[in-house]
Amino acid sequence: MARSTQISDQDLAILLQNNDTQALSMIISRYQAPLTRYVSYLGCNDPDDSVQETFIKLYKNIQSYNPEKKFSSWLYRIAHNTTVSRLRSRHFTLPFAEYLDDWINHTEEVDLDQKELIRNVHTCLSDLSPIYREPLALYYLEEKSYDEISDILRLPIGTVSARISRAKKKLKDLCQKK
Repeated sequence: MARSTQISDQDLAILLQNNDTQALSMIISRYQAPLTRYVSYLGCNDPDDSVQETFIKLYKNIQSYNPEKKFSSWLYRIAHNTTVSRLRSRHFTLPFAEYLDDWINHTEEVDLDQKELIRNVHTCLSDLSPIYREPLALYYLEEKSYDEISDILRLPIGTVSARISRAKKKLKDLCQKK
């Protein structure tokens, strides 16, 4: 396990391109939880299925990955496209309440006031339009840079910046109303 934290994402991708299946296991263990969280933010009712499909697509398309680019942005883009396709084809509803309840119930180190605040913010977040929710979730919840968000969402950095700025204002307004 210590080995997996020492190897960069790009190196793991190169190993996987050379048919090292252990690299795939390391990538899955490194990214399963963050991708599950991300696709849940997108509104997927079955995040585990979407993430599994993402890893299948990763494996099938690893040869198209350019090691000069950031691996996580490439992988998040696959997750984004996979989830959006699933949402379009199945007309899913937002699962924020279920996902958040599960997360809060299994997070012991967060006190009750903080848990209530997190619930309220996530409820407001789920009411945002996806064009604002996605970049905001990527920036604050997944801690992605504007460059990474630009790569993942295929938007100019200026648009990412504007959407995050507008999203913060809209989120603040929504939370104040509730």
